[in-house]
Amino acid sequence: MSWLADNLAETLFIIGLIILIIEVTVLSFSTIILFMIGAATIITSVTMYLGILSPNILDAVLMIGIVTAVLAIVLWKPFKQLQNAKDDKSVSSDLVGFTFILAQDITPESDVKYKYSGIEWRLVSTQTIAAQTKVKVVAVNVGEWEVIALN
Repeated sequence: MSWLADNLAETLFIIGLIILIIEVTVLSFSTIILFMIGAATIITSVTMYLGILSPNILDAVLMIGIVTAVLAIVLWKPFKQLQNAKDDKSVSSDLVGFTFILAQDITPESDVKYKYSGIEWRLVSTQTIAAQTKVKVVAVNVGEWEVIALN
């Protein structure tokens, strides 16, 4: 136990790095609090190493708690926004661009199905397309294809 007391700054630095590595690589920033505890542990280690904080466990635990609280107050909102960021770009699919011949008429209100690769896709169009017309898939949504007529 004397080794821990003699090398507290280095031990805290290693513990802080391990916590940060787990947070970033394993959990992918899903628990923001682990990031803050890891950063607080490294900051505490640096203050001990520079001689600003005395190297004892009680001071270290108190400093880690205070720095974690300060980091939580300062960084909570930006990290929550980072977690809630949504990517609105449309999903690309290899089905977009697929062409085929319609078996029946499509209207914006109709419920026409097309079986492809074992899945029954609902065909959607903003315009009326007659049967036996060659169509192209322009968008793929869950269970449906948006199609347009090819001339």
